[in-house]
Amino acid sequence: MTPTRCLLPLLSLLFVPVLAGAGEAPLPPLVFIAPTNHSMPMARFQNGELAGGLLWDLGGLIAQRMGRRAVFVSIPSRRVSDALADGHADAVCYVLPRWIHGSFRWSQPLIPNGGMVVARSDAPVLHTLADLADKPVGTIVGYRYPEIEAALGSHFIRDDAPTMDSNFRKLDIGRMQYAVMELATLNYRLRTEPRSHLRAEIGFNNFKAQCAFSLKSAVPFEQADQAINGLVGDGSIQALLDKYH
Repeated sequence: MTPTRCLLPLLSLLFVPVLAGAGEAPLPPLVFIAPTNHSMPMARFQNGELAGGLLWDLGGLIAQRMGRRAVFVSIPSRRVSDALADGHADAVCYVLPRWIHGSFRWSQPLIPNGGMVVARSDAPVLHTLADLADKPVGTIVGYRYPEIEAALGSHFIRDDAPTMDSNFRKLDIGRMQYAVMELATLNYRLRTEPRSHLRAEIGFNNFKAQCAFSLKSAVPFEQADQAINGLVGDGSIQALLDKYH
């Protein structure tokens, strides 16, 4: 799943204050982009601001390891690339180089996930992506789905929504029978709402997402990269992933 072009923010929410030593000025915050198309377990938004989820916790861990506090800016997915390239934030996590355009500094792969075609329990069974031809499929505005586009061509009938939660609602009321989402999103939904009567149909495009850092950031990338590598090495990232598994 590939987000396309993106732009500007609204500042949100502080994560964990960092105590500076006596007489020391605190370091500037580490500003993360929170793309508003995400849903749990990646992100929980309240009044338009990031208020929880894996991205909230991850940003807090990275900032804390660097002796900073995390600040999040909520931005529509189509504007993320431009906002990061223009230096309106220091970083965005849970992205891949093919998802956003522009030149950025990249962390090591951190967050495993994959694409999944999801069906209502009463929908006909799909055996291959080609079986989706000419059927409305729940998608996210601004995202590309290269594997499905390649399989279906002009027979890929998108039913765009601003967020995955919107697609869940459309599935619930029977407006469509199929949607494309990430495996972690489906698993979280099935775990927290077992009566949703959805089934995993076809998996595709497994990946490990990264964090991208703006070239215009005043935060030294080497410090951020060292912090992330340390969190991976000491098991903190895995513990965070296990929390939302």
